[in-house]
Amino acid sequence: MEAPTESSIVDVNSKVPDTDTATSSLKQYDNVYFGDNPIVQLKLGAVGKIFYVHQGLICESSPFFRAAFTGGFKENSGSINLEEDDPDIFGHIVQWLYRGKLETLSKVEVDTGFDYWMKLFQLYVLADKYGMRLLKNAVMDLLFQTRDRRKNKETETHKPPQQSCVTYVYENTAPGSQLRRFLVIYYVWHIKLEWFNLSSTIEWLEANPAFGAELPQAFASRTTGASSPFYDRSSFNKSIRD
Repeated sequence: MEAPTESSIVDVNSKVPDTDTATSSLKQYDNVYFGDNPIVQLKLGAVGKIFYVHQGLICESSPFFRAAFTGGFKENSGSINLEEDDPDIFGHIVQWLYRGKLETLSKVEVDTGFDYWMKLFQLYVLADKYGMRLLKNAVMDLLFQTRDRRKNKETETHKPPQQSCVTYVYENTAPGSQLRRFLVIYYVWHIKLEWFNLSSTIEWLEANPAFGAELPQAFASRTTGASSPFYDRSSFNKSIRD
């Protein structure tokens, strides 16, 4: 079908932060002494690519890993296998853990196309699996920045998230996901209305009913004169930040 164009070791037994105070906690790792903080091994993907990460750091950021390494499901070997997870995407998580930002992705040329969108969506899904709320919010910020970076180019001829991205997101997220909502408002506010009238589009929406069912309310907001969420994120942020 036609595509739409602090200086002490982190106490791993402490409660996982559930507020934005975790942000400063992460930033402090630039100056943390890690000597007494054990290293854990994570094997990613079918090939078993190995990542070594400080236990305190990853447990501070993720209830999933905190449970695996310090909870009832503690791994005595200090290692965990994550065969189903993509090592390339996990590499961005490691970067975020130590740098506090998605530096590599932020520097990628946005005109590389929908593959760039897919990387961000895959990263969000993995962060959601691990319970990394702050990372999810960082990805969402980058999604909006991506749109802004595209918009600020000389032309608007860029590739939006393609149907394959929509399918991936809806197959890997739960109803109410902020990632789903992002896709809905993107399509409603940035895809020409004529595209929705194409027979191929109608067939695709029929094959993706969950996505199609969320479009009318967003269209109603657009047609009643509401401001685009891409120009005023306040209402959107209130609805997605969890």
